[in-house]
Amino acid sequence: MIHADRPAEARAATSHDLTLVPALLLQGPALQPALTGRISLGAPVVRPLSGVQAAEGDGDWGGFLESQSAHYDYLLLSLVCSFRPSPEGAPFTDAGIGIRLEAPGQPVERQPIAWSISPKKRTVPVAPSGSLALTANLMFIDAGVEFTPHEGGREELFVVGMGERDCDPEWRFTATPDTPLVGDEALALVVRTPAGAPAQAHITVAATVRQRRFGLIPYRAELPPALRAIDLREAAPAGPVTGPAPGA
Repeated sequence: MIHADRPAEARAATSHDLTLVPALLLQGPALQPALTGRISLGAPVVRPLSGVQAAEGDGDWGGFLESQSAHYDYLLLSLVCSFRPSPEGAPFTDAGIGIRLEAPGQPVERQPIAWSISPKKRTVPVAPSGSLALTANLMFIDAGVEFTPHEGGREELFVVGMGERDCDPEWRFTATPDTPLVGDEALALVVRTPAGAPAQAHITVAATVRQRRFGLIPYRAELPPALRAIDLREAAPAGPVTGPAPGA
């Protein structure tokens, strides 16, 4: 399993503020204005990996992936999405970040896939009192924090990742009463692509905002050209990184 970079490290490159455009809904409220300053996306960081690094934490996969190194390349794509609170008190209720991988002009068998993604799932406890109480047993994992819930308490999903071994992985975030969708979220995936084949990543971002007057309003993000089509080959330095696997 890979581990996403810490937000401060993964966001060393330029951060792009995204414009959120409301979706048109039949029988919905009047068109709302676009939102700015609510979501930003750091420029993706791409690094080549060896087969062993690509299989970090996945048992016996290291030897297998290394044996396939003449046929496949492995690239670590990491990015940070930052969610900010609204001064008008209109919170995010959910959000989604998707990545579509492709090799333009290549047949189906030479298309890149997401070999592994991080985080795959993260839950947050729901305290009986309605407030989130931290304990001394908290520990950092993947892109965020894992909390030890109170005895007898329950947990709710905050983020779930899906799409391993596919060309269109995604992450879905859901705010809970105790955990608003605010702050930095580090995401990462290992891309497996046929050796020498081109590889591109296209990012999409969407979110839902709860307006006091109009209720739930879905938005999609307008991405700058630098994020619409990322050439993973061009962005990655030559050769796999040495030393411990990224995030270890």
